[in-house]
Amino acid sequence: MNNRIEATTNKWFEETVSKINDTNKSNKPIDDLLSGIVPVAHKYCNAVFVLAEANHKLPAMALLRILGELALRTIWCMYSDNPRKESHDVRILRWLKTTYDEEMKLLKKFLPSATSEDAATIQRTIDYLQGEIDNNPHTFVGPFYNSLDELPTLYKQDLYPILIGAFHRAVHPNLKLLADLIRQEGNKRTFLPDLEEVNTQSLKIYSMTAAFNILSIVRLHYDWDYKGMKSEYLAIKKDLAAEQK
Repeated sequence: MNNRIEATTNKWFEETVSKINDTNKSNKPIDDLLSGIVPVAHKYCNAVFVLAEANHKLPAMALLRILGELALRTIWCMYSDNPRKESHDVRILRWLKTTYDEEMKLLKKFLPSATSEDAATIQRTIDYLQGEIDNNPHTFVGPFYNSLDELPTLYKQDLYPILIGAFHRAVHPNLKLLADLIRQEGNKRTFLPDLEEVNTQSLKIYSMTAAFNILSIVRLHYDWDYKGMKSEYLAIKKDLAAEQK
């Protein structure tokens, strides 16, 4: 497979960025979301490729967990046949309101240990966020996992476990993970720094999958070519599966 996954994924991003830069965009929330998510996702994907190539599997998995959530949240925003029949922009504003609420709750946790000067700055930010929340007439999104109920079943049952569930333990290391890193041979105990059974090529294809989902949304929304990217993605997945047999 060499660097075919990386080269193809980077090509997708570069082509999409070029199209975005050549397009006259409005100031609607949907344009801000789709224009902003592409460079961020590109950076995360490349970081996964670098870490996987260096055999740093757990850090790569942690980034894949973030990429997966980013992909699914974007799908949630763009799913027009949602139960509430909300527009893309309304969904994005609901996400924004939830974002401000989460930021505010986090800042409030810092207040007790802050100096008086820092506390004043934090409080001003809290007041600003509260004002933005109060001025947003839409409802909060609610817990991320629960919000997936507003998508077709396959996203929560199939895509969530692939893009997020498999990598959760890399973001929240626990005793089960640490136990998986122990090898016992007779009286000798070895503590491994990473997971042996995880295949680095698989991590790369997961990164490509997240990229494909995000870029597909962008291209379909703007009516840009999508079929060529899909053909390349399916061909690489097929070839990788044949190699791993």
